[in-house]
Amino acid sequence: MDNREDRSPDKWVSVFEDICNKQFGTSAPDVVQSLLLSPNARGYILGSLSELLLARYLVDQGFVVKRIKEKWVGDKLHHGDFYVSRDERKWYVIESKGLKSNSERWHKLNAIDPSREGVQRWFQKKRAGEFLRWWESIDGNRRERILSAGTFNRSKIFETHFVSGTGGRAGREIATPRSDEFHIVALDLHLRTGLHEWAFAAAKSLEPTESHAEHLKQNYLIDIVVPDVDTKPILTGPWTADFAKLFSTLTDPVNVDDMQVDLREPGRREADVSEILYSIGASLQSGEVLEGEIAD
Repeated sequence: MDNREDRSPDKWVSVFEDICNKQFGTSAPDVVQSLLLSPNARGYILGSLSELLLARYLVDQGFVVKRIKEKWVGDKLHHGDFYVSRDERKWYVIESKGLKSNSERWHKLNAIDPSREGVQRWFQKKRAGEFLRWWESIDGNRRERILSAGTFNRSKIFETHFVSGTGGRAGREIATPRSDEFHIVALDLHLRTGLHEWAFAAAKSLEPTESHAEHLKQNYLIDIVVPDVDTKPILTGPWTADFAKLFSTLTDPVNVDDMQVDLREPGRREADVSEILYSIGASLQSGEVLEGEIAD
């Protein structure tokens, strides 16, 4: 599913104005103003754009991509965003996610004393958990540069935010995905890097929650990028930027007869908020928000 059409500005300004009028009943300036006023709405669009661009990236890598239908009559068998295949015989489920938007505030990073002693003291207080494991696992030279930089309180935390509904057709016991819901999670790093680039991990390789072994955790720490020390996140196992290599390790493809493919074109899906915003993102590919988290 790729669908790259003519990206001339005049055409897509007209398309956007038409969507604003027909889908929202108002003008383009009003829609833009409402987006500026609503972080949640921007988050929906960012998530939809992330899916669109992920699908395009995978197609460029030589994969065949089909969108999984979100609304399904009967049992919902696959809870990811896409089916992906190399040969159109073996299909695997890919889930698109975004970074936790408020990690720095949540972990009170700006309150940390950025001096050598302050940073050491902060990690010593952790005693356990992913932050301490990260600190102890990084290269000694990098650790020394972090201690000397005095900028740790201005770092960017690359952390997941896996939240899903419970019960119903999903069959979840807690509000995070089960590890058998998809084969690979694709984490869009845009919120921290400003670019739509991905870190990938096999769901089965992620550490489960302590209370429910079949469920994934809500938060996984990918990396911490420290000013004047790092220029980009360093991905270590189970996370990788090499989708093709990770894909080659997958086993247990879905049953082709069970695939729930969304064959509808953008703009012809159910008119709930997320579907409308997906349509806008797909239509404006002329060419996920600042607070938030794509073929056939």
